[in-house]
Amino acid sequence: MNAIKIKVVAMIDSDLWYSFKRSPLIIISATLCMLLILSSIFAPWLAPYNPFDESTLSLWAANLPPLSTDEDGFFYLLGTDNQGRDILSTILYGMRTSLGVGLAAVVFAIVLGTSLGLLAAYSGGWLDNLLMRVADIQLSFPAILVALLVNGIVKAVLGNSQMEMVAIYVLILAIGLSEWVQFARAVRGAALVEKQKEYVQAARTMGVPTLMILLRHLLPNVSSPILVIATISIAVAIITEATLSFLGIGMPQTQPSLGTLIRVGGDYLMSGEWWITFFPGITLVLLVLSFNLLGDWLRDALNPQLK
Repeated sequence: MNAIKIKVVAMIDSDLWYSFKRSPLIIISATLCMLLILSSIFAPWLAPYNPFDESTLSLWAANLPPLSTDEDGFFYLLGTDNQGRDILSTILYGMRTSLGVGLAAVVFAIVLGTSLGLLAAYSGGWLDNLLMRVADIQLSFPAILVALLVNGIVKAVLGNSQMEMVAIYVLILAIGLSEWVQFARAVRGAALVEKQKEYVQAARTMGVPTLMILLRHLLPNVSSPILVIATISIAVAIITEATLSFLGIGMPQTQPSLGTLIRVGGDYLMSGEWWITFFPGITLVLLVLSFNLLGDWLRDALNPQLK
């Protein structure tokens, strides 16, 4: 852990921070990303209304356009949906769900992929071949299909009645299992290089336990690709969650995410209520774009060949 902290501090004090300050686009992306994350975290305090409080909902206020006021004098900046819920409030709460699922899925993928990548690189032999062949097979399928397969298997085991209760955990599991391969392959490649260096050979000669070598010697020196892939994978995970929810097999309407809000709004798009799907869609685009730009910048900033 100390080695990781020292490495992070060194990067902040040197080229990484300098590169960040020199790029206005990255500053804007980081600021936007932070604003969206903070907005979702503090949604209960920032949202004008609680979209899950049925006592405050009124069908008389349904499908109001942006900048509207209902009969009771309540103002809706972005309008209301088909249930009379404030669009701005549902976006804040929906973004909270999307970010939570995306971050949790990426953390799960990091733990699984990094562990298997280190194990494959350090062990070698048949175990390395087995894990990499499994990774190759999974890479031949799009991530969304893997997530759909995992979701379908869990749904068949639990049934529709219990699926809604554990929907968020199933999404995290499905998305995490579809994303671990990128971490495993990147970590394995970097660990194979570090494995041949003198300090690892010395540790093995001294009889240091394998787990200690993996955690104290190899892991801190393969952390750079993990950070880059994680930033980009968050955007992919959010898109995957939104796609599954848009298809109706992700988050239920009682726990809406951005994908669920877009799907609900799509039913009313042709009737003229464009704002129901437009504003959640724009929020999703901005969220994913900010993470993608940060990931691209980190990839270039941490690449020694571009310095």
